[in-house]
Amino acid sequence: MLEKNPHYWKPDLPKSNQLILRFITDPAARLAQLRSGQIDFTVDLVPDQKSEIDRDSTLVVTSRPSFNVGYLALNPSYKPLADVRVRQAIAHAINQQAIVQAFWGGLAENSPHFLPDTLSWAQAPNLKPYEFNPQKAKDLLSQAGFPNGFTLELWYMPVSRPYFPVPKPIAEAFAADLNAVGIRVSLKTQDWAAYIADRLKSPGYQAFMLGWTGDYGDPDTFYYPHFGAGSTKDLGNWKNDRLQQLLDQARSSTDQEVRSKIYAEVDQILHREILRLPIVHSKPLLVQRNTVKIGYPAL
Repeated sequence: MLEKNPHYWKPDLPKSNQLILRFITDPAARLAQLRSGQIDFTVDLVPDQKSEIDRDSTLVVTSRPSFNVGYLALNPSYKPLADVRVRQAIAHAINQQAIVQAFWGGLAENSPHFLPDTLSWAQAPNLKPYEFNPQKAKDLLSQAGFPNGFTLELWYMPVSRPYFPVPKPIAEAFAADLNAVGIRVSLKTQDWAAYIADRLKSPGYQAFMLGWTGDYGDPDTFYYPHFGAGSTKDLGNWKNDRLQQLLDQARSSTDQEVRSKIYAEVDQILHREILRLPIVHSKPLLVQRNTVKIGYPAL
């Protein structure tokens, strides 16, 4: 609970005397309490709830640009995934566009970039997504020595996040597409704390779903925690010397034009290597009661 500071330097602010923060883990419970007036504002509702929200005249959707990524990690310490052609086959086998359309209800987009479009200045221009092409996926598997496919354990998150609002059905959609090209998927999950911890234990999960919401407005907040020094334990400690060099160079420069060129090369390397396949950049669903006014006063 936050109380108004009577000694704040602008005497007419804040407008409210008290702000109470409540933690309600279930999205359905959050929406129910919002509709009943028990809370006035909530975040990270799931796309399936939007039609219910739109029918309620007391509720207002608040828009916020995407600043996250949901990805499918492919661990190269697992023999089939050590071959980049196999990872490329997986990228071609999954109908990413259709899955995003089906599960995010227009509140997300599929992109070949690990960075969201809010950081488009750091994306490689003209980078094309891996098209949905099951035959090409089968050809790549044959070239890599797996004409009959292989078995794959795919771990899905046990909790809802803006980038993966309903992880199990999304994982089932991935599995259906992969099974169609001969990759026999076994779906697995466990308690959230164990899920996060066990992925870091050698050799790690074979493939798993995870995501990230940026901490600050720079590409480094997405790249370094996932690909920088010490950040790939969940990928069998995979490393690429050129990539590490580029990430360090970007950290040491303050010139955006220079950093733009550096990050464009990073984008190209990651798109080629497919260690964390970007599936989605989602727009968080924030909702408030129409009696609430939220503003940012000029200072």
